Amino acid sequence: MKFYILTAVALLFSSIVFSQAQDENFYLVEAEISWQKAYSTTKTEAQVFAYFEDSELFSVVKLEGKQLVGRLKNHATDPNKTGVAGVPAIVNKTDFKGNVSIQYRVEEKDYVVYFTNLLVVGRGDFLKKKEEQPFEQHFVSKASGKYRPGFLKKPKKVYNTTFSKLFELH
Repeated sequence: MKFYILTAVALLFSSIVFSQAQDENFYLVEAEISWQKAYSTTKTEAQVFAYFEDSELFSVVKLEGKQLVGRLKNHATDPNKTGVAGVPAIVNKTDFKGNVSIQYRVEEKDYVVYFTNLLVVGRGDFLKKKEEQPFEQHFVSKASGKYRPGFLKKPKKVYNTTFSKLFELH
């Protein structure tokens, strides 16, 4: 009997853990969208952190313990790379920004980028200039707390492609 109870608890726990709805590096937890990706590298922790500290990606960036944290500046998707067919206007006519945390993992020889508090920022044509709105307002259903179907079609791929290239070491 204990075995069945432990198995049921383990299944329940694993379903909760895996209910984060990971999809192309996006995670949906408690109706909040975040993005994360691990990048293999031959560079050292110091080289990785120095690269991002010296980059023009962030408005604010600092080393806190064993991670680099920063506020991503406004960036845009590139319709020439991601295409425009079927892509909602909110994606190509707004910028994005958010909070970034970068951790270096010695054993895995990689660094992991965590991108949270994602915002769309108006340029004046779709949203008012500098108006900020959370990704969730456009891409998560308030009623169900799940991704809106439109996000899963094109925006997810466009943003994943854009974010992936943005945080690659060059």
